[in-house]
Amino acid sequence: MKKFLILVIICGAAMICIPAAMIKDPTSLDISTQSNATTSISTSNSVKPSGDTITVFRTAESKNVEMDLHEYVCGSVAAEMPLAYNEEALKAQAVACYTNALRQMKNSQSESTDITDDTKTHQGYIDKTQREEKWGSDFEKYESKLQSVVTAVESQAIYYKDELCVAAFHAISSGKTENSENLWDTKLNYLVSVDSSFDKSSSGYATIVSYDVDGFNKCINSLNKKAGKAKSLKGIIKITETSDSGTVLKAKVNGKNYTGEQIRSAFGLRSPVFTVKTEENSLTFSVKGYGHGVGMSQYGAQALAEKGYTYDEILKHYYKGVEIKTVNR
Repeated sequence: MKKFLILVIICGAAMICIPAAMIKDPTSLDISTQSNATTSISTSNSVKPSGDTITVFRTAESKNVEMDLHEYVCGSVAAEMPLAYNEEALKAQAVACYTNALRQMKNSQSESTDITDDTKTHQGYIDKTQREEKWGSDFEKYESKLQSVVTAVESQAIYYKDELCVAAFHAISSGKTENSENLWDTKLNYLVSVDSSFDKSSSGYATIVSYDVDGFNKCINSLNKKAGKAKSLKGIIKITETSDSGTVLKAKVNGKNYTGEQIRSAFGLRSPVFTVKTEENSLTFSVKGYGHGVGMSQYGAQALAEKGYTYDEILKHYYKGVEIKTVNR
């Protein structure tokens, strides 16, 4: 029998943007190169400023497309955040997307491309035609708003001690964001847990996912081909370590050790923040948040913007100790 979903309430941000948020893993953004760097990045000549081009690998067409950085940021924001959100939240998203683009342009190991639109690797991007299809009759309104917010923060990027940041983001936190090292084994001083308790008011904050025995066996075998077949699910998953933000760091599944991210991936959960109840013939995950939980919560950014925070204040709330700098043309 297949997996069955008891309850999934999806928020507006989740419906259009993130398959667990945008930037899944800083290693996909060449974080090892970043963390081992010994020279500071010059904002005047070490990266290509807005107005230059970026080469994007379009996964649907399986080809590289060169485009203006302004258009790339527009398409990335449109892919990653609802345009119905407050302009200050959208500006924060634009700066994050631009920052990630600059890092990739600097650190990419490929000679043919800078970044991919595959959200499992980098961040999303949709072109103008896709935006028109997505927004339908609201296209002109949202496209105008998109162009306005991206232009307002043109060439602004996030730096920590003169290094471009990994501007990780996700849809909804558990109420607190997560330390980078708890997800990716790499500590970044600006990606630390901060309060984001307003996320709890999101309609997509809590989800419940259940499996029967057959569904469980299918999922666990996708994670471990040698897992075998369980006949009873009672006590089959035991959480052994969680972070202060609630992320499952370690758990035993049928006696074998896994991370919360591995379990999240195998069982199709929206977040690694979960508890689990097991019965003889079923198990139920209760999940909080949507995405990996590191960096900026998009729902939280919207909540802060509605409270009067400006985009730079939002960014400095979620990325600690950073500076917002304008990259000179």
